[in-house]
Amino acid sequence: MVKREVLASEGSVMVVKVELDKDFHGDEDKHVEEQVSYIEKGSVEFEVAGEKRVLHEGDVQYIPSNAPHRVNVIESCTILDVFTPVRKDLLDGK
Repeated sequence: MVKREVLASEGSVMVVKVELDKDFHGDEDKHVEEQVSYIEKGSVEFEVAGEKRVLHEGDVQYIPSNAPHRVNVIESCTILDVFTPVRKDLLDGK
């Protein structure tokens, strides 16, 4: 399960709360917006541009513009994603 909630979208910055269930495996994603992901709860493996890293509560992952990335959830998690500029596709609910 993936649950997204846009918490803020002001100027050129967007904050999105993402909740993911244990054992969720995300498809590869790639977008022009820079992204910073803060792990609020749980643990997740991020793969960014071919490099894997396990993150736990309190850890942060930076994802550069156009870097291919994906997540594999180890323990149900809540992630706060910050994007710049704003991801208009998330505002449209896509």
